[in-house]
Amino acid sequence: MDVGVVMAFQSSHNQPLSDLDVYQNELAIARLAEPLGFDSIWGVEHHFTNYTMCPNTMQFLSFMAGQTSTIKVGTAAIILPWHKDPLRVATDMAMLDNMSNGRALIGMGRGLARVEYDGFGIDMDTSRERFNESAQMILDALETGTMEAHDGQFFKQARRDIRPEPFKTFKDRTYIVSMSPDTVPHAARMGGRFMTFAVGPWAQRAKDIELYRELYMENHGTVAPPVSANIFTVCDKDPGRAKDMAYKYMGDYWESAMRHYEMKGEHFDDIKGYEHYAQSSVAMRADADRVTEQYVEQQIYGTPDQCLEKLKAIEDIIGNFEMNCFFTYAGMDYDYCKQSMTTFAEGALPVLKKWDNSAKVA
Repeated sequence: MDVGVVMAFQSSHNQPLSDLDVYQNELAIARLAEPLGFDSIWGVEHHFTNYTMCPNTMQFLSFMAGQTSTIKVGTAAIILPWHKDPLRVATDMAMLDNMSNGRALIGMGRGLARVEYDGFGIDMDTSRERFNESAQMILDALETGTMEAHDGQFFKQARRDIRPEPFKTFKDRTYIVSMSPDTVPHAARMGGRFMTFAVGPWAQRAKDIELYRELYMENHGTVAPPVSANIFTVCDKDPGRAKDMAYKYMGDYWESAMRHYEMKGEHFDDIKGYEHYAQSSVAMRADADRVTEQYVEQQIYGTPDQCLEKLKAIEDIIGNFEMNCFFTYAGMDYDYCKQSMTTFAEGALPVLKKWDNSAKVA
């Protein structure tokens, strides 16, 4: 199993550090990923609030590529509707791949927060169409080295070559964030790896993953690659402390996510393509505390052995998967983050690397 680290660059909402302090501490954590034996490091794109503060994932990953030598660097994800120039995205990704000598992974998503769409002056009603049109342009350009002339609904493009040119395929290095059922067919059609965050119950995610695998086989005539699961993690030799830290900081993170995404709001009812979130918001308004507890229980916490048991339980539900861990979030003390990450790397990571998930499904 490949195991990566995701960086959130999240400031505490209760005792906020300066953005500079957050960045310097987060980068110190990120530098630990390669020497501790993790396979990849990822950045998540967000703007305008301290929910997470990585507005340019490829700039962050370029820095990390220069700080490392072997670890893969991935976007989790580039939110395509916020980028009005697909050629720029393709060119930046090709440059990152050249600088890192082929270590780049491209993850793409369409976003959820109204504050971010409004900040860029983009109508959320157009997110699905913008994503599909842009994603295909980018993937085709990275495959051929040329972005062909395009006259689409949202993007107009003259034919142009990419320099530095892509030097190997991204077909096995493409990830599509699929957090709602309507994204699944598009992920399968594009040949991207299904990437999910541990939000709803795994049994519910398994339904989408099963559909993805079926559609991937229909579209490409081969078994789908392992899905990629981004999971908040606390690993501690003391199981009681691990649980306490998980419920405090994962709970605080989830509360910040609900604020950032306005998950209790009714605005999703009127936005095309977000029907799934409109349904979810009903449950959040009805019993937010229960939803928060449910959220924490989808994550991973405990001793290394307990973390492995929880991961095995997830595998039993969804089949073969890769894992990316969040170790820092919601203002958790950075010394504790390092301890948690190191404990996981020493006690759980060697076992996970021996898991054979090449052909297993749920």
